[in-house]
Amino acid sequence: MKEFEVDVSGEDLLNKDYTICIADNDGIIKGFKFDNELISILCSRYGQGIYRYKKSSRGKTMLKVRIYCVVIYYLIKSLNTKKDFSLTLCRDFIGWENEIKNNLEFLIKNIGIDLKEKINFTKLSSESNAHKYAYMMRIDDKNKMSTYIKISLEDFEKWLKK
Repeated sequence: MKEFEVDVSGEDLLNKDYTICIADNDGIIKGFKFDNELISILCSRYGQGIYRYKKSSRGKTMLKVRIYCVVIYYLIKSLNTKKDFSLTLCRDFIGWENEIKNNLEFLIKNIGIDLKEKINFTKLSSESNAHKYAYMMRIDDKNKMSTYIKISLEDFEKWLKK
């Protein structure tokens, strides 16, 4: 079974240059980097109550978890794979693993992939492609790497609005 790993680089999901990367050991690498404009709009609309998450620290964390899962959904979708695979995620949202798992299973089911019992959480090694490339994408201030995917505001809001 093919195994993909997911890692992030950056301090906070709602900060500029926060990067989420999916990779395997065979050279398949895709990533998404947040920019200031997207973050500003997402935060503003969250503050206006447009999204389904309450304005509280728990609500904001749930919003971040959902955004994280939406990015992973689009990363997996960009792989164009229907093959059986597992997903290993770095433990970047400690204590939110069940929420992440439920969100991912729901989202990924929309592209015909069943990840039930195939999502694992662990600390990825520094040798992991996902770990290395997430960092390289974050520091790529000219966005020259060919690994990026585009996710529009509308793509995010499809999964965030009430």
